[in-house]
Amino acid sequence: MVRALGVTKNGASARHPARIGARLLLVWLTLAVLALTACQRRAEPLPTLGRIGEFTLVDEHGRAVTAQTLRGKVWVAAFFFTRCPTICPRITRRMRALQVATSGATPPLSLVSFSVDPENDTPPVLLEYAKRYGADLQTWAFLTGDLSVVQRTVVDGFKLALDGKPDPSAENGGIIHGSHLVLVDGALAIRGYYQTDDEDDMKRLVNDAKRL
Repeated sequence: MVRALGVTKNGASARHPARIGARLLLVWLTLAVLALTACQRRAEPLPTLGRIGEFTLVDEHGRAVTAQTLRGKVWVAAFFFTRCPTICPRITRRMRALQVATSGATPPLSLVSFSVDPENDTPPVLLEYAKRYGADLQTWAFLTGDLSVVQRTVVDGFKLALDGKPDPSAENGGIIHGSHLVLVDGALAIRGYYQTDDEDDMKRLVNDAKRL
């Protein structure tokens, strides 16, 4: 028995090859556009959100560190103090996790933790704190120094909050400061702020640092 054109054995309409081809082409074009859009998003440069100013501080070994010391490096800044009972342990753990996650990067990602309680956080105190958190001091520096320099660097340079005075009896240790990590490029330009209590932000920081 001869079948009618476009009718199957059980009477159902057959799909026309041209229609199938058109649909496949439409799907392919849609996927291509989505892939191109994703590539364009990945290729977009990170924004420049400001530039840090000059500063002169000392690290955990008492060595001078300036903004120019960090020029040419991609680095992440954090703000903490060793007597902080609340957010600072989390911030430092995030920095340690970041160091581990980027340990194979070439050139390596540098980390810089600024103490906002320099009167207490002398170089020996910072060195002990760094050891407590397993910091690799080859790529991670803990800075302290003149309080006015620290304040200017945090507030005017990094555009983050810093207020209060050390008070061990206070719930927050007496000092209010920003808890974001800040990504800085080799030209000392700020390229991103990342919340330390947000897992997605921490993943984004790793990816952004690798892009730079």
